[in-house]
Amino acid sequence: MAQLIGLVLAGGQGSRLGRPKGSAVLGGITLAERAGRSLRPLTGSVLISVAPGMANPAPKYPAVEDAAPAFRGALSGIHAAMAVTGEADLLVLACDYPAVDTALLGKILEHSRPEDDLVFLVDPAGRDHPLVGLWKRSTRERVREAMEYRMYKVRALLAELVVRRLGPETLPGVDLETALFNVNEPGDLERAGK
Repeated sequence: MAQLIGLVLAGGQGSRLGRPKGSAVLGGITLAERAGRSLRPLTGSVLISVAPGMANPAPKYPAVEDAAPAFRGALSGIHAAMAVTGEADLLVLACDYPAVDTALLGKILEHSRPEDDLVFLVDPAGRDHPLVGLWKRSTRERVREAMEYRMYKVRALLAELVVRRLGPETLPGVDLETALFNVNEPGDLERAGK
């Protein structure tokens, strides 16, 4: 595998949460810091993806800003990180998945095959979670083209890539429903803390 860099996606507005998700605090640390801690044992370094002009919610790690204009989605953060990380693959974790830990991220790496472009988790209901996954350098050109053509939805790229989905049948014994709990609203932070 190529060099591996962790990327915390923390550049969203968090409109339903009432503040940027990365700066929300759970267990005494920001969601962005929590994600960085999960990524760090597996990667050479960790970057925090933020919107242009946004404060870094996890200053222990360097930030990379999306290209302007702001708030074009997660793909913008992945694109910005790929532009500054040479030939490294990216282990991506959106900050609003507070239950994803190092062990689960390690399973993504374990199940990656050389031919895969993108490896990510799928919940028991069959929903894709590509923002908890390994984005190999082979995706760079497709990501760049998507941004150029203003196709900002990650889902739009999937048909063009060699994708490996890891769901309950691949990861028996892993509670993916709990692990992939997503923080979107104020009450979700309280639920995540229980």
